[in-house]
Amino acid sequence: MDNAFISFGQIVEKVLDFKGDISDEDNGIHFYIDEIEVGTPVELDIIVDENGKVTIGAIPPLYRVNTSFRPSYHSITLTAKTHPKDGN
Repeated sequence: MDNAFISFGQIVEKVLDFKGDISDEDNGIHFYIDEIEVGTPVELDIIVDENGKVTIGAIPPLYRVNTSFRPSYHSITLTAKTHPKDGN
């Protein structure tokens, strides 16, 4: 995989690395995120090794070049939802 790319799993992991429970007791504020949706264009690097194992790398678009032929960008949307706690 090209060194500029990270694995698709790492992309998902980084997008989902947020605190869903934010509070400021001094000001009486409690904010809870139970769903997040992130959409972004991506460049993909897809590698198939000699055993048929597929590795997908992804990165936000690196370049914007005005030419008659533009790189093909893909679009992904990730949606994450929390599970209800204690059956609530």
